[in-house]
Amino acid sequence: MDNQANIKPFAKPITIAGTNFTHFKMREPSVDDMFEAEMELSRIGAGAHTPLVFNGQMMVRQIEQVSNDQGATFDGPFTMNMLKNWGTSNYRALRNQQAELDLLGEAESSDQEAP
Repeated sequence: MDNQANIKPFAKPITIAGTNFTHFKMREPSVDDMFEAEMELSRIGAGAHTPLVFNGQMMVRQIEQVSNDQGATFDGPFTMNMLKNWGTSNYRALRNQQAELDLLGEAESSDQEAP
C-alpha cells in the first residue's frame, strides 16, 4: 500500500505535549495486535461485549504516527487515555480508517488464496 495513502486527517486537531496534530498514519492490524488487545481486555475485565474498547485497543496499536503541516510528528506510544481525549469525531475518523484497512487486508488475503 502507498505510504501516503494511509495518512488521514483528524476531524479536529488533537494535542499531545502541547503540540497540535492534524493527521494520523495507521497500519493494517496483525494477529498479534488482536491477541494483545484481547489480553488487555481480559486484564481490565472487558471482553467481546465491549466492541468500543476492543476497537480502541486495536487503534492504539495500529496508529503509527500523528503529524501536522509544520512537520511535527509523534510516533507514540499511543494510549487509551489519549484516545479518550481525542473526541468522538476523531474516534470515528480512526474507526473509518481501521475499517478501510481491514477490508484491504481481507482483499489481499483472498487474492492470495489458492483456487
